[in-house]
Parts: sequence; structure tokens; C-alpha cells
Amino acid sequence: MFYEETGVQNGKIVIFLHGFPFDHTLWHETARHLDDSWRLIFPDLRGFGQTQLPVTQITTMSQFAQDVADLIDRIDSTSRVVVCGMSMGGYVAMHLARNLANRLAGLILCDTKAQPDNEVAAQNRKCRADALPETGLGALADAMLPNLFSPQTGNTIRETVRSMILRQSLHGVAAADRGMAERPDATDWLPGFSMPTLVVCGEQDSISPVEEMKQMAERIPNAGFATIANAGHLPPIEAPEYFSLALKYFLDDID
Repeated sequence: MFYEETGVQNGKIVIFLHGFPFDHTLWHETARHLDDSWRLIFPDLRGFGQTQLPVTQITTMSQFAQDVADLIDRIDSTSRVVVCGMSMGGYVAMHLARNLANRLAGLILCDTKAQPDNEVAAQNRKCRADALPETGLGALADAMLPNLFSPQTGNTIRETVRSMILRQSLHGVAAADRGMAERPDATDWLPGFSMPTLVVCGEQDSISPVEEMKQMAERIPNAGFATIANAGHLPPIEAPEYFSLALKYFLDDID
């Protein structure tokens, strides 16, 4: 599992899990704004970026989570870590919060949701995955990009995200899309998340709207909630200064 590391070697560990269909470079701007007292880990989930995917038709959220759990043990087998997951990375982070709670010092859920896809959405994902070898990543990017950003987000950022999508593996993207279609309902998991938690949402996110994410935060005991102005579904790259500031306030309170 490929990962990039910044910050200080002996700092508290924060692991950042990217969304679909991106890679670890989504977090580059965020990293530049975070305090250097933390050890920041940015992995590529299997089938994305520089992490290879075995021959398979589907990658489930629990498989992603097991990969991250193995990475946590490889990085530091004893310390507790903070996991920050965005969108699909949030689905993975919730699996970790449920099944690896003793290793989590904190949880950050960004522009994600606890509910599963409905039947129509799940079928659409599977059809999109099946068609991907013919339609290609360009068509996927064209379909996704209009819903990812706030109106204030400039063309440079939009092109950066498009380029990120285009360099992914067709096979990895399709397998993850099928896995998201089958993800479980995590709503009933939320009250059991006892670790310090921050829920973050772009103020103009149309995919994971503010009201839905606020309801998610309300189900998690003592969770904080923050909205990021001038951002849609991708605050880490649309508004990295404000996004990083929200994370810094939260991380500074983690023991």
C-alpha cells in the first residue's frame, strides 16, 4: 500500500483517506496548512494512485478498511491514531471506527454519509462500473465534475481534479464503484462511536448536503460539526486553508 508521509516522525499520527475516484494527492494542499507537530499519512487505497489491485471485480469498504488497519499496524503497532476520511474514505473510516475503535484516538468524517445507496443508485453504480472499459475515465469525469464543486471554485482546481480522475486505474475505479453499491447502512453504528469525532461538510455540497451531515453528527456522541464556506464536495482542495483550520482546532484537543 503506497503512502506519502509529511510532518514530524514522533508526532501523533493522522491518516487521511481519499474519496472516489481520487488518490492521496487530493490532500496535498491540506498538508501544507496543518501544524507540523503531527505525523501525517496519506495512503492510496487499493486500486487507486500507486497502490495496485489484485484481479477482482469488487473492492468492498471492509476490504479497504482492512488494508488501512494493516497499514496502521505497519506504521506503529501500539499508538492510537486519528483517521480522517472523505466521501468514500469516510465509508472506510466508519468501518474502522466500528471495528478498530481501540486504535482510534479520533475520527474525522468529511463530506460523506452513513446511509447506503438506494436500489436505483446502487444499480446505477454497477452499470457505470460495467460500462467503464468502453466509456472510459473521461466520461466518468465529465459526469462527476459538475456535482463536485461550489460555484466559486475556479477552473484550475477543476482541471486538477479532472487530471486526478484520468490517471486512475479503470479496473480499480470499477471495483470500488461496485463495492460502494454494496456498502452497508452505517447509521446504527454512529451512536457507538465513542472516540472524539469531527464531522465536516462543504457548505455547498450537493452530494452530501449540510443537513444530512448535521444529522449524522447529531447521532454521534459529542461530535463536533463544521461547515466550510465556498466549498462543495471537496473542501480539502477547494478551501484548504479553512478546512485545515477546522481540523487543526480539533486535532489540538486530541490527547
